[in-house]
Amino acid sequence: MKSWRFYLYGIVLSFLFVGTYYHCILNTAVVELNVTSDTRTLFKIYYRQAGGHWSEKKSAVQLVTPARKDYSFRLADMRRIDELRIDTAEKPSTVTVHSIVIRQAGFAPVVVDSGQQFAQIRIGTGVEKFSYSETGFTVAASSTDPNVFLSVKPFPEHRTAAARIVETVLLVMAAFAVAHLVENGIVESCAIPLAGLVVLTLIVAMASISKDSVHPDESVHVAAATYYTGKNMPPRVGAPEIAHTYSRYGVSRLHSREIVYLAAGKFARLLQPLQLPQYLALRYFNVTLFAILLAGAWQSGIFRVFFIPLLLSPQIWYLFSYFNSEAFALTVIVAAGYQLASEDSCWNHLLTGDGQRPGLGRCMGIGLLFGLLLLLKLNFYFFLVFIFCYLLWKIFFCRVGVTRQLLLRVLPVLVTAVMVAVVWCGMDSYVNDFSKKEKLLAAREHYAEKMFKPSTPLGDKFAFLQMKQRGVSFAEMVHHARWGEKIFRTSVGEFGYTSVAASSGYYDLVRYLGLTLLVLAGAAVVMRGGFQGISLLLITLGCSLALMAASFYHAWTVDFQAQGRYLLPIVGMGAVLLYHTRPRLVGTLCWLPASALFFTSCYSFIFVALAGIEKYSFALG
Repeated sequence: MKSWRFYLYGIVLSFLFVGTYYHCILNTAVVELNVTSDTRTLFKIYYRQAGGHWSEKKSAVQLVTPARKDYSFRLADMRRIDELRIDTAEKPSTVTVHSIVIRQAGFAPVVVDSGQQFAQIRIGTGVEKFSYSETGFTVAASSTDPNVFLSVKPFPEHRTAAARIVETVLLVMAAFAVAHLVENGIVESCAIPLAGLVVLTLIVAMASISKDSVHPDESVHVAAATYYTGKNMPPRVGAPEIAHTYSRYGVSRLHSREIVYLAAGKFARLLQPLQLPQYLALRYFNVTLFAILLAGAWQSGIFRVFFIPLLLSPQIWYLFSYFNSEAFALTVIVAAGYQLASEDSCWNHLLTGDGQRPGLGRCMGIGLLFGLLLLLKLNFYFFLVFIFCYLLWKIFFCRVGVTRQLLLRVLPVLVTAVMVAVVWCGMDSYVNDFSKKEKLLAAREHYAEKMFKPSTPLGDKFAFLQMKQRGVSFAEMVHHARWGEKIFRTSVGEFGYTSVAASSGYYDLVRYLGLTLLVLAGAAVVMRGGFQGISLLLITLGCSLALMAASFYHAWTVDFQAQGRYLLPIVGMGAVLLYHTRPRLVGTLCWLPASALFFTSCYSFIFVALAGIEKYSFALG
């Protein structure tokens, strides 16, 4: 006899599965675009219903390049589309659109690919010259916002009720199958590692088949790590041998003091006998990091708690599928969070001084891990702030007595941590004659493109630099520049150079699921956690908000790059909070929105990221 929980879980999951399928897949149009451009630029399509208004929320964007003609991306429900506004570029350029095809289940395809149809296009603003033929229409832009307009008339096609019934029944059966697994405890025992295995498979696929020029700043990260395949010491600023590692900002990742490039470079050297392209060997470094985290989750039931936050966003998976420094930093803070919080960790055995006290080798290993925390990207230093507050919390609530014996036990760990950071930073300062700051400024002036040089007048600099100094207000950053929305979208599923994106319906769904999860979990902690749980929740919220504020201020005063990866330290903070509050979450419905977030993340990674990113073609046989 099944319990009432089985039927409740089955019904709730049925609504989630069916709703997600219809909202994100069945009722979302896919645009197939064939276009040529004489420059790398952003191609936007806005949509509206009759009498509606144009909005950034009702748009889709695609990065187009001279080397590629065919693109595919998601737009919206065709029932909400009566007119399109096509912004062919974001800069003066010449773009020729050969065809636009919009497909959605239940509708006849909208095909715009003939001279007769191109003649219906209405010219908007910013267009210097417009022409069309049987092979396409051409827009020569005279501004940064050229646009043309096209009315569309989607025609519904007859779709049998039987097909819809079969689809719905299959989804409901899948929902109750999951409910059965939950009822029998199978989900608790192996669902998290199995979900991680699914994610690892997707990460390997993305790493293996995506092109080497389509991921954010991957080329500069690859160049930095490649340096260490044959070197062991940090380079001098401005050395001719590293000139190719400088970005258009005049900055090289080799000068960031992040030790990830040394580790990745040595890993790539180990793979040299395989004769892989350098970018691919380095991608597999990040893939290996996720595999290590998955192995930890498979081995330890406690570590699975720390692994859970990694399963809730496809943006996190994406970071492990190409080479960057954030994947390494995320691995380090998750591992460090486990050591600090878990009662079964080597660090906590060391603190308690029980019979399982680790030997000198393990102590040095923990010290190495903690030392790496000092050699990560600067935004991850907020995790150090969280650690400081967390240790004070632990001393107060967990009754950890600070004694002479305890200090002697942890001394090898602390010495190792400090030595790792001091030696690496010391070598970097030594090779630069202890005047690195001045040399970095000179390098920026020498290597940066004109619009990014420090000496360039503000009016001639890149438009998104120093926006506060340009007179952009706080309110304008929030409402017009849409900093918050951009941060959110690039945290839950925007890929490539933010040009491979889902429909607005997907982001709304994730927004509601995420808020539901946060409200349920927060309420459980407040109602059941007592002062101990509430105080840790406040510490986590405080550090997270401080990181968000710093990210916003940097975007406002330095460089407007609203990217969710800047908020990754929150993943480590949330994992520690989840570990301590998990008993309060037992018996709640938190796992329902969490599961839904995992499934929507799978949808995003498969049908948006893998479908939309530029890939290499392979032939089997």
